[in-house]
Amino acid sequence: MPATIAKRAAILLALSLLAGCMASPEQRVRVALVNAGVPDGVAHCMAKRMVAKLSIDQLKELKQLEKLVKTDPDKKLTAHRLLRQAEAIDDPEVVKVTTRAAIGCYILG
Repeated sequence: MPATIAKRAAILLALSLLAGCMASPEQRVRVALVNAGVPDGVAHCMAKRMVAKLSIDQLKELKQLEKLVKTDPDKKLTAHRLLRQAEAIDDPEVVKVTTRAAIGCYILG
């Protein structure tokens, strides 16, 4: 019986460690924005707002923004460029939330 308890404890510990390694949606959005060229402080602010308002599927659509930097690494992702790209996703809610987050967070710095 003690061996069974020890096995269960080891399995629970391993699962806990794995769960701790997984990035939250907010962290993933922040990293994607930073990788796309958004300053870290602005990306953190935007990610917090966007995760609260958008679905996981909508957030996955925004992952396309990272491709901007890969296709044209010399151009920074300005607020204007970010919003133009959000509009290209063709989801009014994504555009609205991204616009509000970008404006608010770029103003806050």
